[in-house]
Amino acid sequence: MEIKDRLKSMYYKRLYIESLKATLEHDRELIKLFPKYLAELEKDDIERIAQEESELQADLDLINSLDNELQRKVLIERYYNGFSWDKVADTLGYSRKYLYKVHKQALERLASMFL
Repeated sequence: MEIKDRLKSMYYKRLYIESLKATLEHDRELIKLFPKYLAELEKDDIERIAQEESELQADLDLINSLDNELQRKVLIERYYNGFSWDKVADTLGYSRKYLYKVHKQALERLASMFL
């Protein structure tokens, strides 16, 4: 998987983890009614959440391995928070054009470090 593709999935991974946690809470309510049958369901939910959180943390560790703080911030805002380029520019106080350049440099740096 390319670095950019991996990073693009971060925001959706976060949403998926939140969905899994909501499912877990729902399953816990059902377990009260059918404890034997649904205990395995809870275990599966917990394992899926742990796996997804581990993958998300690995992606964050990848971003945090960059030396350049602005590059890290751009990738976090864009991929972890799922912000549009306009929102990233507003949040960080730089032009979109400049942030595209920083983004490209960050992806190139990550690719050279890990691929």
